[in-house]
Amino acid sequence: MPFIERDHTADILMHVWGETTEELFSEAAGALFSIMFPSCRPGNAHQAFTLSADSYEALLGKFLSEIIYYAEVECEGYTSADVRINGFTLEARLSGEPYDPARHAGGTEVKGISRSGMKIEKTMRGYETDILFDV
Repeated sequence: MPFIERDHTADILMHVWGETTEELFSEAAGALFSIMFPSCRPGNAHQAFTLSADSYEALLGKFLSEIIYYAEVECEGYTSADVRINGFTLEARLSGEPYDPARHAGGTEVKGISRSGMKIEKTMRGYETDILFDV
Protein backbone atom coordinates (compact mmCIF):
# COMPACT_ATOMS: atom_id res chain seq x y z
CA MET A 1 0.00 0.00 0.00
CA PRO A 2 1.97 3.06 -1.19
CA PHE A 3 0.13 5.58 0.95
CA ILE A 4 -0.11 6.26 4.67
CA GLU A 5 -2.36 8.44 6.77
CA ARG A 6 -0.70 11.23 8.72
CA ASP A 7 -2.06 13.05 11.76
CA HIS A 8 -4.25 16.06 11.01
CA THR A 9 -6.52 18.01 13.33
CA ALA A 10 -9.74 18.04 11.30
CA ASP A 11 -9.41 16.39 7.89
CA ILE A 12 -7.56 13.37 6.52
CA LEU A 13 -3.96 13.86 5.41
CA MET A 14 -2.39 11.11 3.29
CA HIS A 15 1.19 10.79 2.12
CA VAL A 16 1.22 9.06 -1.28
CA TRP A 17 4.04 7.81 -3.49
CA GLY A 18 4.66 5.95 -6.73
CA GLU A 19 7.57 5.14 -9.02
CA THR A 20 6.02 7.17 -11.87
CA THR A 21 3.56 10.06 -12.00
CA GLU A 22 0.95 7.62 -13.34
CA GLU A 23 1.50 5.31 -10.38
CA LEU A 24 1.40 8.27 -7.98
CA PHE A 25 -1.99 9.36 -9.38
CA SER A 26 -3.34 5.80 -9.26
CA GLU A 27 -2.20 5.41 -5.65
CA ALA A 28 -3.71 8.81 -4.76
CA ALA A 29 -7.01 7.48 -6.10
CA GLY A 30 -6.46 4.35 -3.98
CA ALA A 31 -6.03 6.53 -0.90
CA LEU A 32 -9.31 8.28 -1.71
CA PHE A 33 -11.06 4.94 -2.28
CA SER A 34 -9.80 3.66 1.09
CA ILE A 35 -11.51 6.61 2.78
CA MET A 36 -14.77 6.68 0.81
CA PHE A 37 -15.30 3.04 -0.14
CA PRO A 38 -13.51 0.72 2.30
CA SER A 39 -15.90 -2.18 1.66
CA CYS A 40 -16.33 -1.90 -2.14
CA ARG A 41 -15.09 -4.67 -4.38
CA PRO A 42 -14.15 -4.79 -8.05
CA GLY A 43 -17.26 -5.04 -10.18
CA ASN A 44 -18.95 -3.92 -13.36
CA ALA A 45 -19.08 -0.15 -12.75
CA HIS A 46 -16.69 1.85 -14.95
CA GLN A 47 -16.11 5.50 -15.75
CA ALA A 48 -13.61 7.00 -18.18
CA PHE A 49 -12.59 10.63 -18.51
CA THR A 50 -9.84 12.94 -19.73
CA LEU A 51 -8.53 16.04 -17.93
CA SER A 52 -5.89 18.68 -18.57
CA ALA A 53 -4.20 21.22 -16.31
CA ASP A 54 -1.13 23.44 -16.23
CA SER A 55 0.80 21.46 -13.58
CA TYR A 56 0.87 18.00 -12.02
CA GLU A 57 -0.46 19.41 -8.74
CA ALA A 58 -3.44 21.02 -10.48
CA LEU A 59 -3.99 17.84 -12.49
CA LEU A 60 -3.97 15.69 -9.35
CA GLY A 61 -6.48 17.97 -7.63
CA LYS A 62 -8.79 17.90 -10.67
CA PHE A 63 -8.42 14.13 -10.99
CA LEU A 64 -9.39 13.41 -7.39
CA SER A 65 -12.25 15.93 -7.56
CA GLU A 66 -13.55 14.22 -10.70
CA ILE A 67 -13.59 10.87 -8.89
CA ILE A 68 -15.69 12.40 -6.10
CA TYR A 69 -18.04 13.87 -8.71
CA TYR A 70 -18.56 10.56 -10.55
CA ALA A 71 -19.02 8.65 -7.28
CA GLU A 72 -21.83 11.01 -6.26
CA VAL A 73 -23.52 11.46 -9.64
CA GLU A 74 -23.31 7.82 -10.79
CA CYS A 75 -23.79 6.28 -7.30
CA GLU A 76 -20.73 4.08 -7.70
CA GLY A 77 -17.97 2.96 -5.36
CA TYR A 78 -14.58 2.64 -6.99
CA THR A 79 -11.73 0.28 -6.22
CA SER A 80 -9.13 1.05 -8.89
CA ALA A 81 -7.99 3.72 -11.32
CA ASP A 82 -6.02 3.04 -14.48
CA VAL A 83 -4.17 6.28 -15.29
CA ARG A 84 -2.27 7.42 -18.39
CA ILE A 85 -0.52 10.80 -18.41
CA ASN A 86 0.92 12.62 -21.41
CA GLY A 87 2.32 16.02 -20.50
CA PHE A 88 -0.35 17.61 -18.33
CA THR A 89 -3.21 15.60 -19.85
CA LEU A 90 -4.60 12.62 -17.98
CA GLU A 91 -6.78 9.76 -19.21
CA ALA A 92 -8.38 7.69 -16.47
CA ARG A 93 -10.60 4.63 -16.22
CA LEU A 94 -12.21 3.96 -12.86
CA SER A 95 -13.52 0.53 -11.90
CA GLY A 96 -15.72 -0.54 -9.03
CA GLU A 97 -19.29 -1.47 -8.30
CA PRO A 98 -22.69 0.20 -7.90
CA TYR A 99 -22.95 1.83 -4.48
CA ASP A 100 -25.31 0.05 -2.08
CA PRO A 101 -25.84 1.98 1.20
CA ALA A 102 -26.76 -1.24 3.02
CA ARG A 103 -23.48 -2.95 2.07
CA HIS A 104 -21.16 0.03 1.80
CA ALA A 105 -21.94 1.96 4.98
CA GLY A 106 -18.84 2.84 6.93
CA GLY A 107 -16.98 4.99 4.46
CA THR A 108 -16.28 8.65 5.08
CA GLU A 109 -17.70 11.32 2.80
CA VAL A 110 -14.96 13.38 1.18
CA LYS A 111 -16.21 16.87 0.34
CA GLY A 112 -13.18 17.98 -1.60
CA ILE A 113 -9.44 18.07 -2.10
CA SER A 114 -7.38 20.85 -0.57
CA ARG A 115 -4.80 22.08 -3.06
CA SER A 116 -3.19 24.32 -0.48
CA GLY A 117 0.39 23.20 0.00
CA MET A 118 0.11 20.26 -2.40
CA LYS A 119 3.51 19.70 -3.99
CA ILE A 120 4.60 16.68 -6.00
CA GLU A 121 8.28 15.98 -5.45
CA LYS A 122 10.75 13.69 -7.22
CA THR A 123 12.45 11.50 -4.59
CA MET A 124 14.58 8.36 -4.37
CA ARG A 125 11.46 6.15 -4.55
CA GLY A 126 9.81 8.06 -7.40
CA TYR A 127 7.22 10.77 -6.83
CA GLU A 128 5.63 11.74 -3.51
CA THR A 129 3.03 14.18 -2.23
CA ASP A 130 0.77 14.92 0.72
CA ILE A 131 -2.95 15.17 -0.01
CA LEU A 132 -5.43 16.79 2.35
CA PHE A 133 -8.91 15.31 1.95
CA ASP A 134 -11.65 17.62 3.24
CA VAL A 135 -14.15 15.52 5.19
